[in-house]
Amino acid sequence: MSLKILVKNKSSILNSLFILILIILVNGRSLMGLYVFGFRLAELLTGFSIVLLFLLIYKMKFFRNNLGPRFINSFLILVIYFVVINLINSANFLDLYLYKSSVYIWYISFIFFGLIIFKNLEITKNYFYLGYIGLFIQFMFNVLYYPDFLTQFFNEYSDKTQFLKGAEIAIFFIVVTFFANKYGENSSLVDLFVITSSFYIPLIFFKSRSAAIVLLFYIVIMVYRKKKYFVENKRRSFMLFLISTILFLTTSHFLLDLSFEFEETPEAVAQVFKHKYVVSNTFDDEVPFFYIFESRLYSADGNLNWRLQLWQEIIIFAEQNDEILFGQGFDSRPPVFDNFIYSGLDGLNENSHNYFLNIFIRGGIFGLFLVLYFFYNMIKIPKFKFTNFEFLLFFLPLAFISMFDGSMENPYFAIVFYFFVSSFFTGVKFKKR
Repeated sequence: MSLKILVKNKSSILNSLFILILIILVNGRSLMGLYVFGFRLAELLTGFSIVLLFLLIYKMKFFRNNLGPRFINSFLILVIYFVVINLINSANFLDLYLYKSSVYIWYISFIFFGLIIFKNLEITKNYFYLGYIGLFIQFMFNVLYYPDFLTQFFNEYSDKTQFLKGAEIAIFFIVVTFFANKYGENSSLVDLFVITSSFYIPLIFFKSRSAAIVLLFYIVIMVYRKKKYFVENKRRSFMLFLISTILFLTTSHFLLDLSFEFEETPEAVAQVFKHKYVVSNTFDDEVPFFYIFESRLYSADGNLNWRLQLWQEIIIFAEQNDEILFGQGFDSRPPVFDNFIYSGLDGLNENSHNYFLNIFIRGGIFGLFLVLYFFYNMIKIPKFKFTNFEFLLFFLPLAFISMFDGSMENPYFAIVFYFFVSSFFTGVKFKKR
């Protein structure tokens, strides 16, 4: 698609694109598992991200001028490192597993796609209200009611029907509220932010404590940045926070009343499910929150402890097999996940629930350094009508969430993240009318 065609049909393209993003954000993993021409939608998006490399090459001068040569080079070095590692391991480049295990490289390409979109297209502020409608629908699906017809549809046409995880809910909330608060100065959008925050905080805490902690800090900072509005509208603000407090307490009470029931079955998957959601979601009051036993770090929090043990297993295994510097490569499943405790509900998990450790497994310390160098160059790109603080306010919460979840290997999370990161380098253009 040429830029001329893009600009000529910009209204219909933009509407279709943002509606698609909204549908993805509301439905998450279930939608990503839909089969299209024999491939899951997530796999097609991964393939599209690799195709975007040709866009980068074709418009190299354009991207170098807008993002800087150091940023472009740091991304290309990641691609070259992937090729070299696989050549050394005599990997088959036609094996699709190579690209599945290296998605943390390919999803970056959506920065280039987003840059062209935000550089050439104008939006209307009605998109912010559309985003909040999406948040209300998402909340309803996760807490109040999930339509039977969607369950039946995804059961038939998707590989999995699954509610959104904490990280997925968090990125949707941050994307909508960040840009609405940045560009929507009118009172209704500020009020919507406070009200939505009041019932999203309990939901996030219920889904993921790590995501909830960072989201709470994000909300506090956002409210503080709008303090002038609250001070100038004292009576309105009092009613707003009163309503929000009631919504927060009501949602918290409702979520605490929910309970999980497990059927006793002999299948291994059922046992893993019980281990993950019953044993892991515990807290041992008889030990410190962190403690060391037999030269190993443990936590009283069952969920965190599950991650700590997995992370230590990964590092120990890499050390024993001389994979510290360059990792194990991209052509095989990490052996640490052969342990049923870490293999997930379906026995297929290969994610350490830590973005940086996932990179370490595949590329070692050297591969991790290349990714950190890439992010350093991304932070150094001059922002257009954004401050560095605003960029970090958007970037750091999502980076922190990725340290406790497999989010950056999830097309839902990573593609949305990189797509909207590109807007910081172009600004967001609005229609005059």
